[in-house]
Amino acid sequence: MGLIDTTKRERLNHPDEPGTWIDIRPLLAVEMDEARERKVKHILSLWGDAIKDAASSGRTQQDDLASRVQQYDATILLNSAIKAWSYEAEVNSENVARLDGSTRDWLIEEVVKRNTRPLA
Repeated sequence: MGLIDTTKRERLNHPDEPGTWIDIRPLLAVEMDEARERKVKHILSLWGDAIKDAASSGRTQQDDLASRVQQYDATILLNSAIKAWSYEAEVNSENVARLDGSTRDWLIEEVVKRNTRPLA
């Protein structure tokens, strides 16, 4: 059966901070959909006409991790996925927003890698 166990946790050790860890859970399809929809709306609000022109030019979409990461709103993904961490501050949306750039980028890649798959 294709049901996601949202109680399942995976501990990720921070690659740049020895002894620091973050527990994430698998994301529901609706959470991934919401993150993609928000990202699309944001991009359309910024680049609407240019995107339509690029789409009609017949360019093929790259399918690598970086391209997949760009398809989703990071805030939704991280707030949904992060369930615990070794930092003293509690896990909440305000503290997730306080993550430094390298930690945030690393986590987004890890979440997307675990919750998507390549097109091919």
